[in-house]
Amino acid sequence: MRFGDWFACVALGLCATQASANPLDELGVELVYDDNLTRAQLARDIKGDLALAVSGEAGPRFQLTDYDSLSVKASVAGTKYRHYDGLDNLNAALALTYRRKFGLGPYVPQVALTGSAARLEYDSRLRDGWLYAAEAEASKRVSDRLVLRTFVRSERRESDHVPERVVPFIRANVFDLGSRSLGIGADFACAPRYLVSVGYTWHHGEIVSTTQRNLPIFLASSAIAADPVFGSDTFAYTMRAQTGVASIGVSREIGRQATFAIGYEYRSSHADGGIDYSGSLFRATYLYGF
Repeated sequence: MRFGDWFACVALGLCATQASANPLDELGVELVYDDNLTRAQLARDIKGDLALAVSGEAGPRFQLTDYDSLSVKASVAGTKYRHYDGLDNLNAALALTYRRKFGLGPYVPQVALTGSAARLEYDSRLRDGWLYAAEAEASKRVSDRLVLRTFVRSERRESDHVPERVVPFIRANVFDLGSRSLGIGADFACAPRYLVSVGYTWHHGEIVSTTQRNLPIFLASSAIAADPVFGSDTFAYTMRAQTGVASIGVSREIGRQATFAIGYEYRSSHADGGIDYSGSLFRATYLYGF
């Protein structure tokens, strides 16, 4: 079955299940524009595209004590790109979260520990695989309008398919990646139905850049593979980099169960060998909770 059929099935299935037994906790629809999908440095290699994503999640939550809870979330998401069909994907994930509040009331600090595993299925076989993540988050409401938060996160991505090597002595499993992140953020309720969120995240680890043949990137790479998603003469390169991501978003409640949000992210990466790139991401999201 082609991805377009999968995407239609996911959307139809989510709507059908909601119409019958209401098993979902949340249904989301998101429109995203990324102006540098390739994570490229040179203008000739930079490719942007618009994508539509449909997602749903559900799962039980168990109140262990007055201060402790445990939740299990299963989610599925499908994403369709306007131009680059190889990036179309269907993902399923399972996450386990332990949460502890250090006291009673809305102003006590709390921490959450989450472990997750996600199955990644792309039209481009090169990107198929698994994504594992562990995260610790701490948050505190400091007033009736302001919440502060911070987190640390570790990720490991493992690809299914190892393509033929482009260079005999350099590995080709470009999507076997590891990274660590540290983030801070704040949520401010500026009006009864409006929430403004800001954040900054530092990433350290491996990234993938897709370009035409490029000697500086070649010399800085630990893995190389042909990547025809963006053209017949493009290659994916794995490099170690430090990336900063700044984000801002505004959301509005719509009735009792829905929210609409718009957001912007700016990322800047500095890889080994003086390879730098930047990019922006714009998103509009509608979420409906059950």
